[in-house]
Amino acid sequence: MKQNNALILVAHGSRKASSNEEVKSLTEELEALLGEKYDLVTAAFLEFTDPSLEEGMLYCIEKGASEIVILPYFLASGNHVTRDIPEVVQKIQASYPQVKMTLKEHIGSASGMVSLLSDMAVSSNKKL
Repeated sequence: MKQNNALILVAHGSRKASSNEEVKSLTEELEALLGEKYDLVTAAFLEFTDPSLEEGMLYCIEKGASEIVILPYFLASGNHVTRDIPEVVQKIQASYPQVKMTLKEHIGSASGMVSLLSDMAVSSNKKL
């Protein structure tokens, strides 16, 4: 049952437009899978393209989200994951204390990551 929840997939962003489109397409696939759980599923970026994470969060709030889940689409816990994303979330949370905000772990920390990499290493058909 949905309760005005939003999910933001936040990625680094790229100067290469097709890379940003990949993230947007992935977000659309997530929306199709999670439409029963989230009223809104959107992408946001930290650099090179829009919307920024702050813009994405404010958009969700404007659309009436009472809870925002932020999912970092990063493989490693570099500065964006450990510093930049939490700073933006804390800033918006301070301005909108009535909105519950949950910052998830980055995808690289997922327990299934080793299995995924192993599967891709042995079954991928793509060659250079």
